[in-house]
Amino acid sequence: MRRLMTSSTSLTGLFYCCLTNDFFISANIPIFTYLIYRYIFIHIMSKIDYLGLDGHTLTTFLTVLQEASVSKAAIRLNVSQSAVSHTLDKLRVTFDDPLFVRSGRGIVPTARAISLHEPITSILGELKSLTYERDFDPHNEIIEFTIATNDFPMRLIFPKLLKNLYSQNIKTKFHFIPSGVPSANLSRTSRCHILITPAPPKDKNIFKTKLLQSKMVCFYDAETRKPPKTWQQFVDSKYADVKFSDTESSIMVLPSIDTSSLKPPTITVPNFSSLPDFIKGTNLITTQLEIMSLGVLKKLDYVPLPKKTKTLNLFMAWHKSDDEDPAHLWLRQQIIETVNLTILDAK
Repeated sequence: MRRLMTSSTSLTGLFYCCLTNDFFISANIPIFTYLIYRYIFIHIMSKIDYLGLDGHTLTTFLTVLQEASVSKAAIRLNVSQSAVSHTLDKLRVTFDDPLFVRSGRGIVPTARAISLHEPITSILGELKSLTYERDFDPHNEIIEFTIATNDFPMRLIFPKLLKNLYSQNIKTKFHFIPSGVPSANLSRTSRCHILITPAPPKDKNIFKTKLLQSKMVCFYDAETRKPPKTWQQFVDSKYADVKFSDTESSIMVLPSIDTSSLKPPTITVPNFSSLPDFIKGTNLITTQLEIMSLGVLKKLDYVPLPKKTKTLNLFMAWHKSDDEDPAHLWLRQQIIETVNLTILDAK
């Protein structure tokens, strides 16, 4: 018992330590002693009312819910795993529910945790809205955003945008994460401020605006092969595709075409910029947006598809909680202007 009491500088610190299995194991504390202190802690914490909740605590909860992992949540929040565990333990007492339980090597949310997602998201959105009336000057703030997008929109838009901002002495920090096919995984949207994709999640809390419209075309190497002129020639061609994950590929967003008639791709790559290296000097083809000829696929030749398809839109999407944020509004406008200039320059 003496060893336990001297391992913490305060009674509160002791109670927090007693809630973590890591401390329990490393300190070689008898399980009966551990349970006594955990019981005391829980009954003290039960006196805390809803005013003990704060934005950081609720953000931690949502992050664990999105990541389904304490360790991944800690990395996203840039805190220690023990800090995340402490926060969860306080929330378990507050809500009188385990919130997350172990399943195999991971954790899964309880029904109570799932039900808390929408109201907590709403509360955090309301808290953020308190800052919307502030004066915003991009020259006086360090602007930091996480953008979820694939390599094609990233290379088409953001190098030009950043050069423009730097020329105006506007300090920016952008972090890019892959978007894949976001409609297949709504949780990705929660990890970023802006999502740029042809397939935005269908959710009432996700707002969107169209950035550009482009038709799908067939890219190939004219020095090696002729383009497919008929649908049968197209189907019989060896195909290269971009595969974002085991279940997501770029062909999933091909509009108005029954892709079940297509053969499995001969080559799959993780990003659009890899396609030219595999297609040049081969008889491979790929079907992508015509506007990619301005950027990642500019080394390839292209022709219209042998079958008529609908045009495809590229959207910018964001969560409704960011809709009126001054910095967010400013960045969205910068992105729209950059896209419009890029298209105008191409003409």
